[in-house]
Amino acid sequence: MATLTIGQTAPAFTLRGIDDKQYALNQHDARLTLVVFFKTTCPTCMLAFPYIEKIQRAYRDAGLQVWGVSQDARDLSAEFARAYGATFAILTDADLRVARVYDPEFVPTTFLIDRTGKINDCLIAFNKIELNRVAKVIAEKLDAPAALIAPDDDGNPVFKPG
Repeated sequence: MATLTIGQTAPAFTLRGIDDKQYALNQHDARLTLVVFFKTTCPTCMLAFPYIEKIQRAYRDAGLQVWGVSQDARDLSAEFARAYGATFAILTDADLRVARVYDPEFVPTTFLIDRTGKINDCLIAFNKIELNRVAKVIAEKLDAPAALIAPDDDGNPVFKPG
């Protein structure tokens, strides 16, 4: 199966977070959910995480929920979340049960999923232009002010493959 695409229905899943809570896609109050597949050893994920955190902070009060789906064990995932200042939910998928269904070709891969379960957008790897575009899509869907997530002059590359 190829990576899911915009317009498709996101497969439902339930995973345990590093906070020991259960998280079930589309069984919550969020208007949008940003699901980010990552590995704790991935340099591109390390680069992307502070920007994902900026998206979380910019739109959480407007109805966005961000979930990092780690393909590593709970202890490594928790350490990674602390190291990169993630305040959003980190879920563990060490057996790759969910990753096999979503089939991201690279990490990080990010899916924007609405309340009905439809994939509204997708972002692969690290790309400042795409991060800002997805942030704008989120702002429009949540009727919130758009936030600049990835400034050109912040010292990081514009693009880094996963």
